[in-house]
Amino acid sequence: MVAEAIRRIREAEASADAEVKQARAEAKRLLTQAHEAAERALGDAQGEARRDEEKLVARARDEAQAEVARLVEESRRVVEEARKAGAGQIAAGVREVLEAVSQ
Repeated sequence: MVAEAIRRIREAEASADAEVKQARAEAKRLLTQAHEAAERALGDAQGEARRDEEKLVARARDEAQAEVARLVEESRRVVEEARKAGAGQIAAGVREVLEAVSQ
């Protein structure tokens, strides 16, 4: 009877040890999975941030190019207006000189 009780105690200890080993292995597996999932999530977030940054840079570049084109066109218009005004003033000056000389 005592021998049977000791045998049952040893079997229970062995079973408990096996369950502890199994629980530790399961905990280690779950921790590994959690780390892998966190790394994937971080990689996904970094990739998304890179894509967002690229979109922002492209949009800023497009806006800057549009502004440059607008400024170039405005500069051309101002230069043309100045050229026309200058040509008119030159013509008026020549007329004045010719009138003065012919009198």
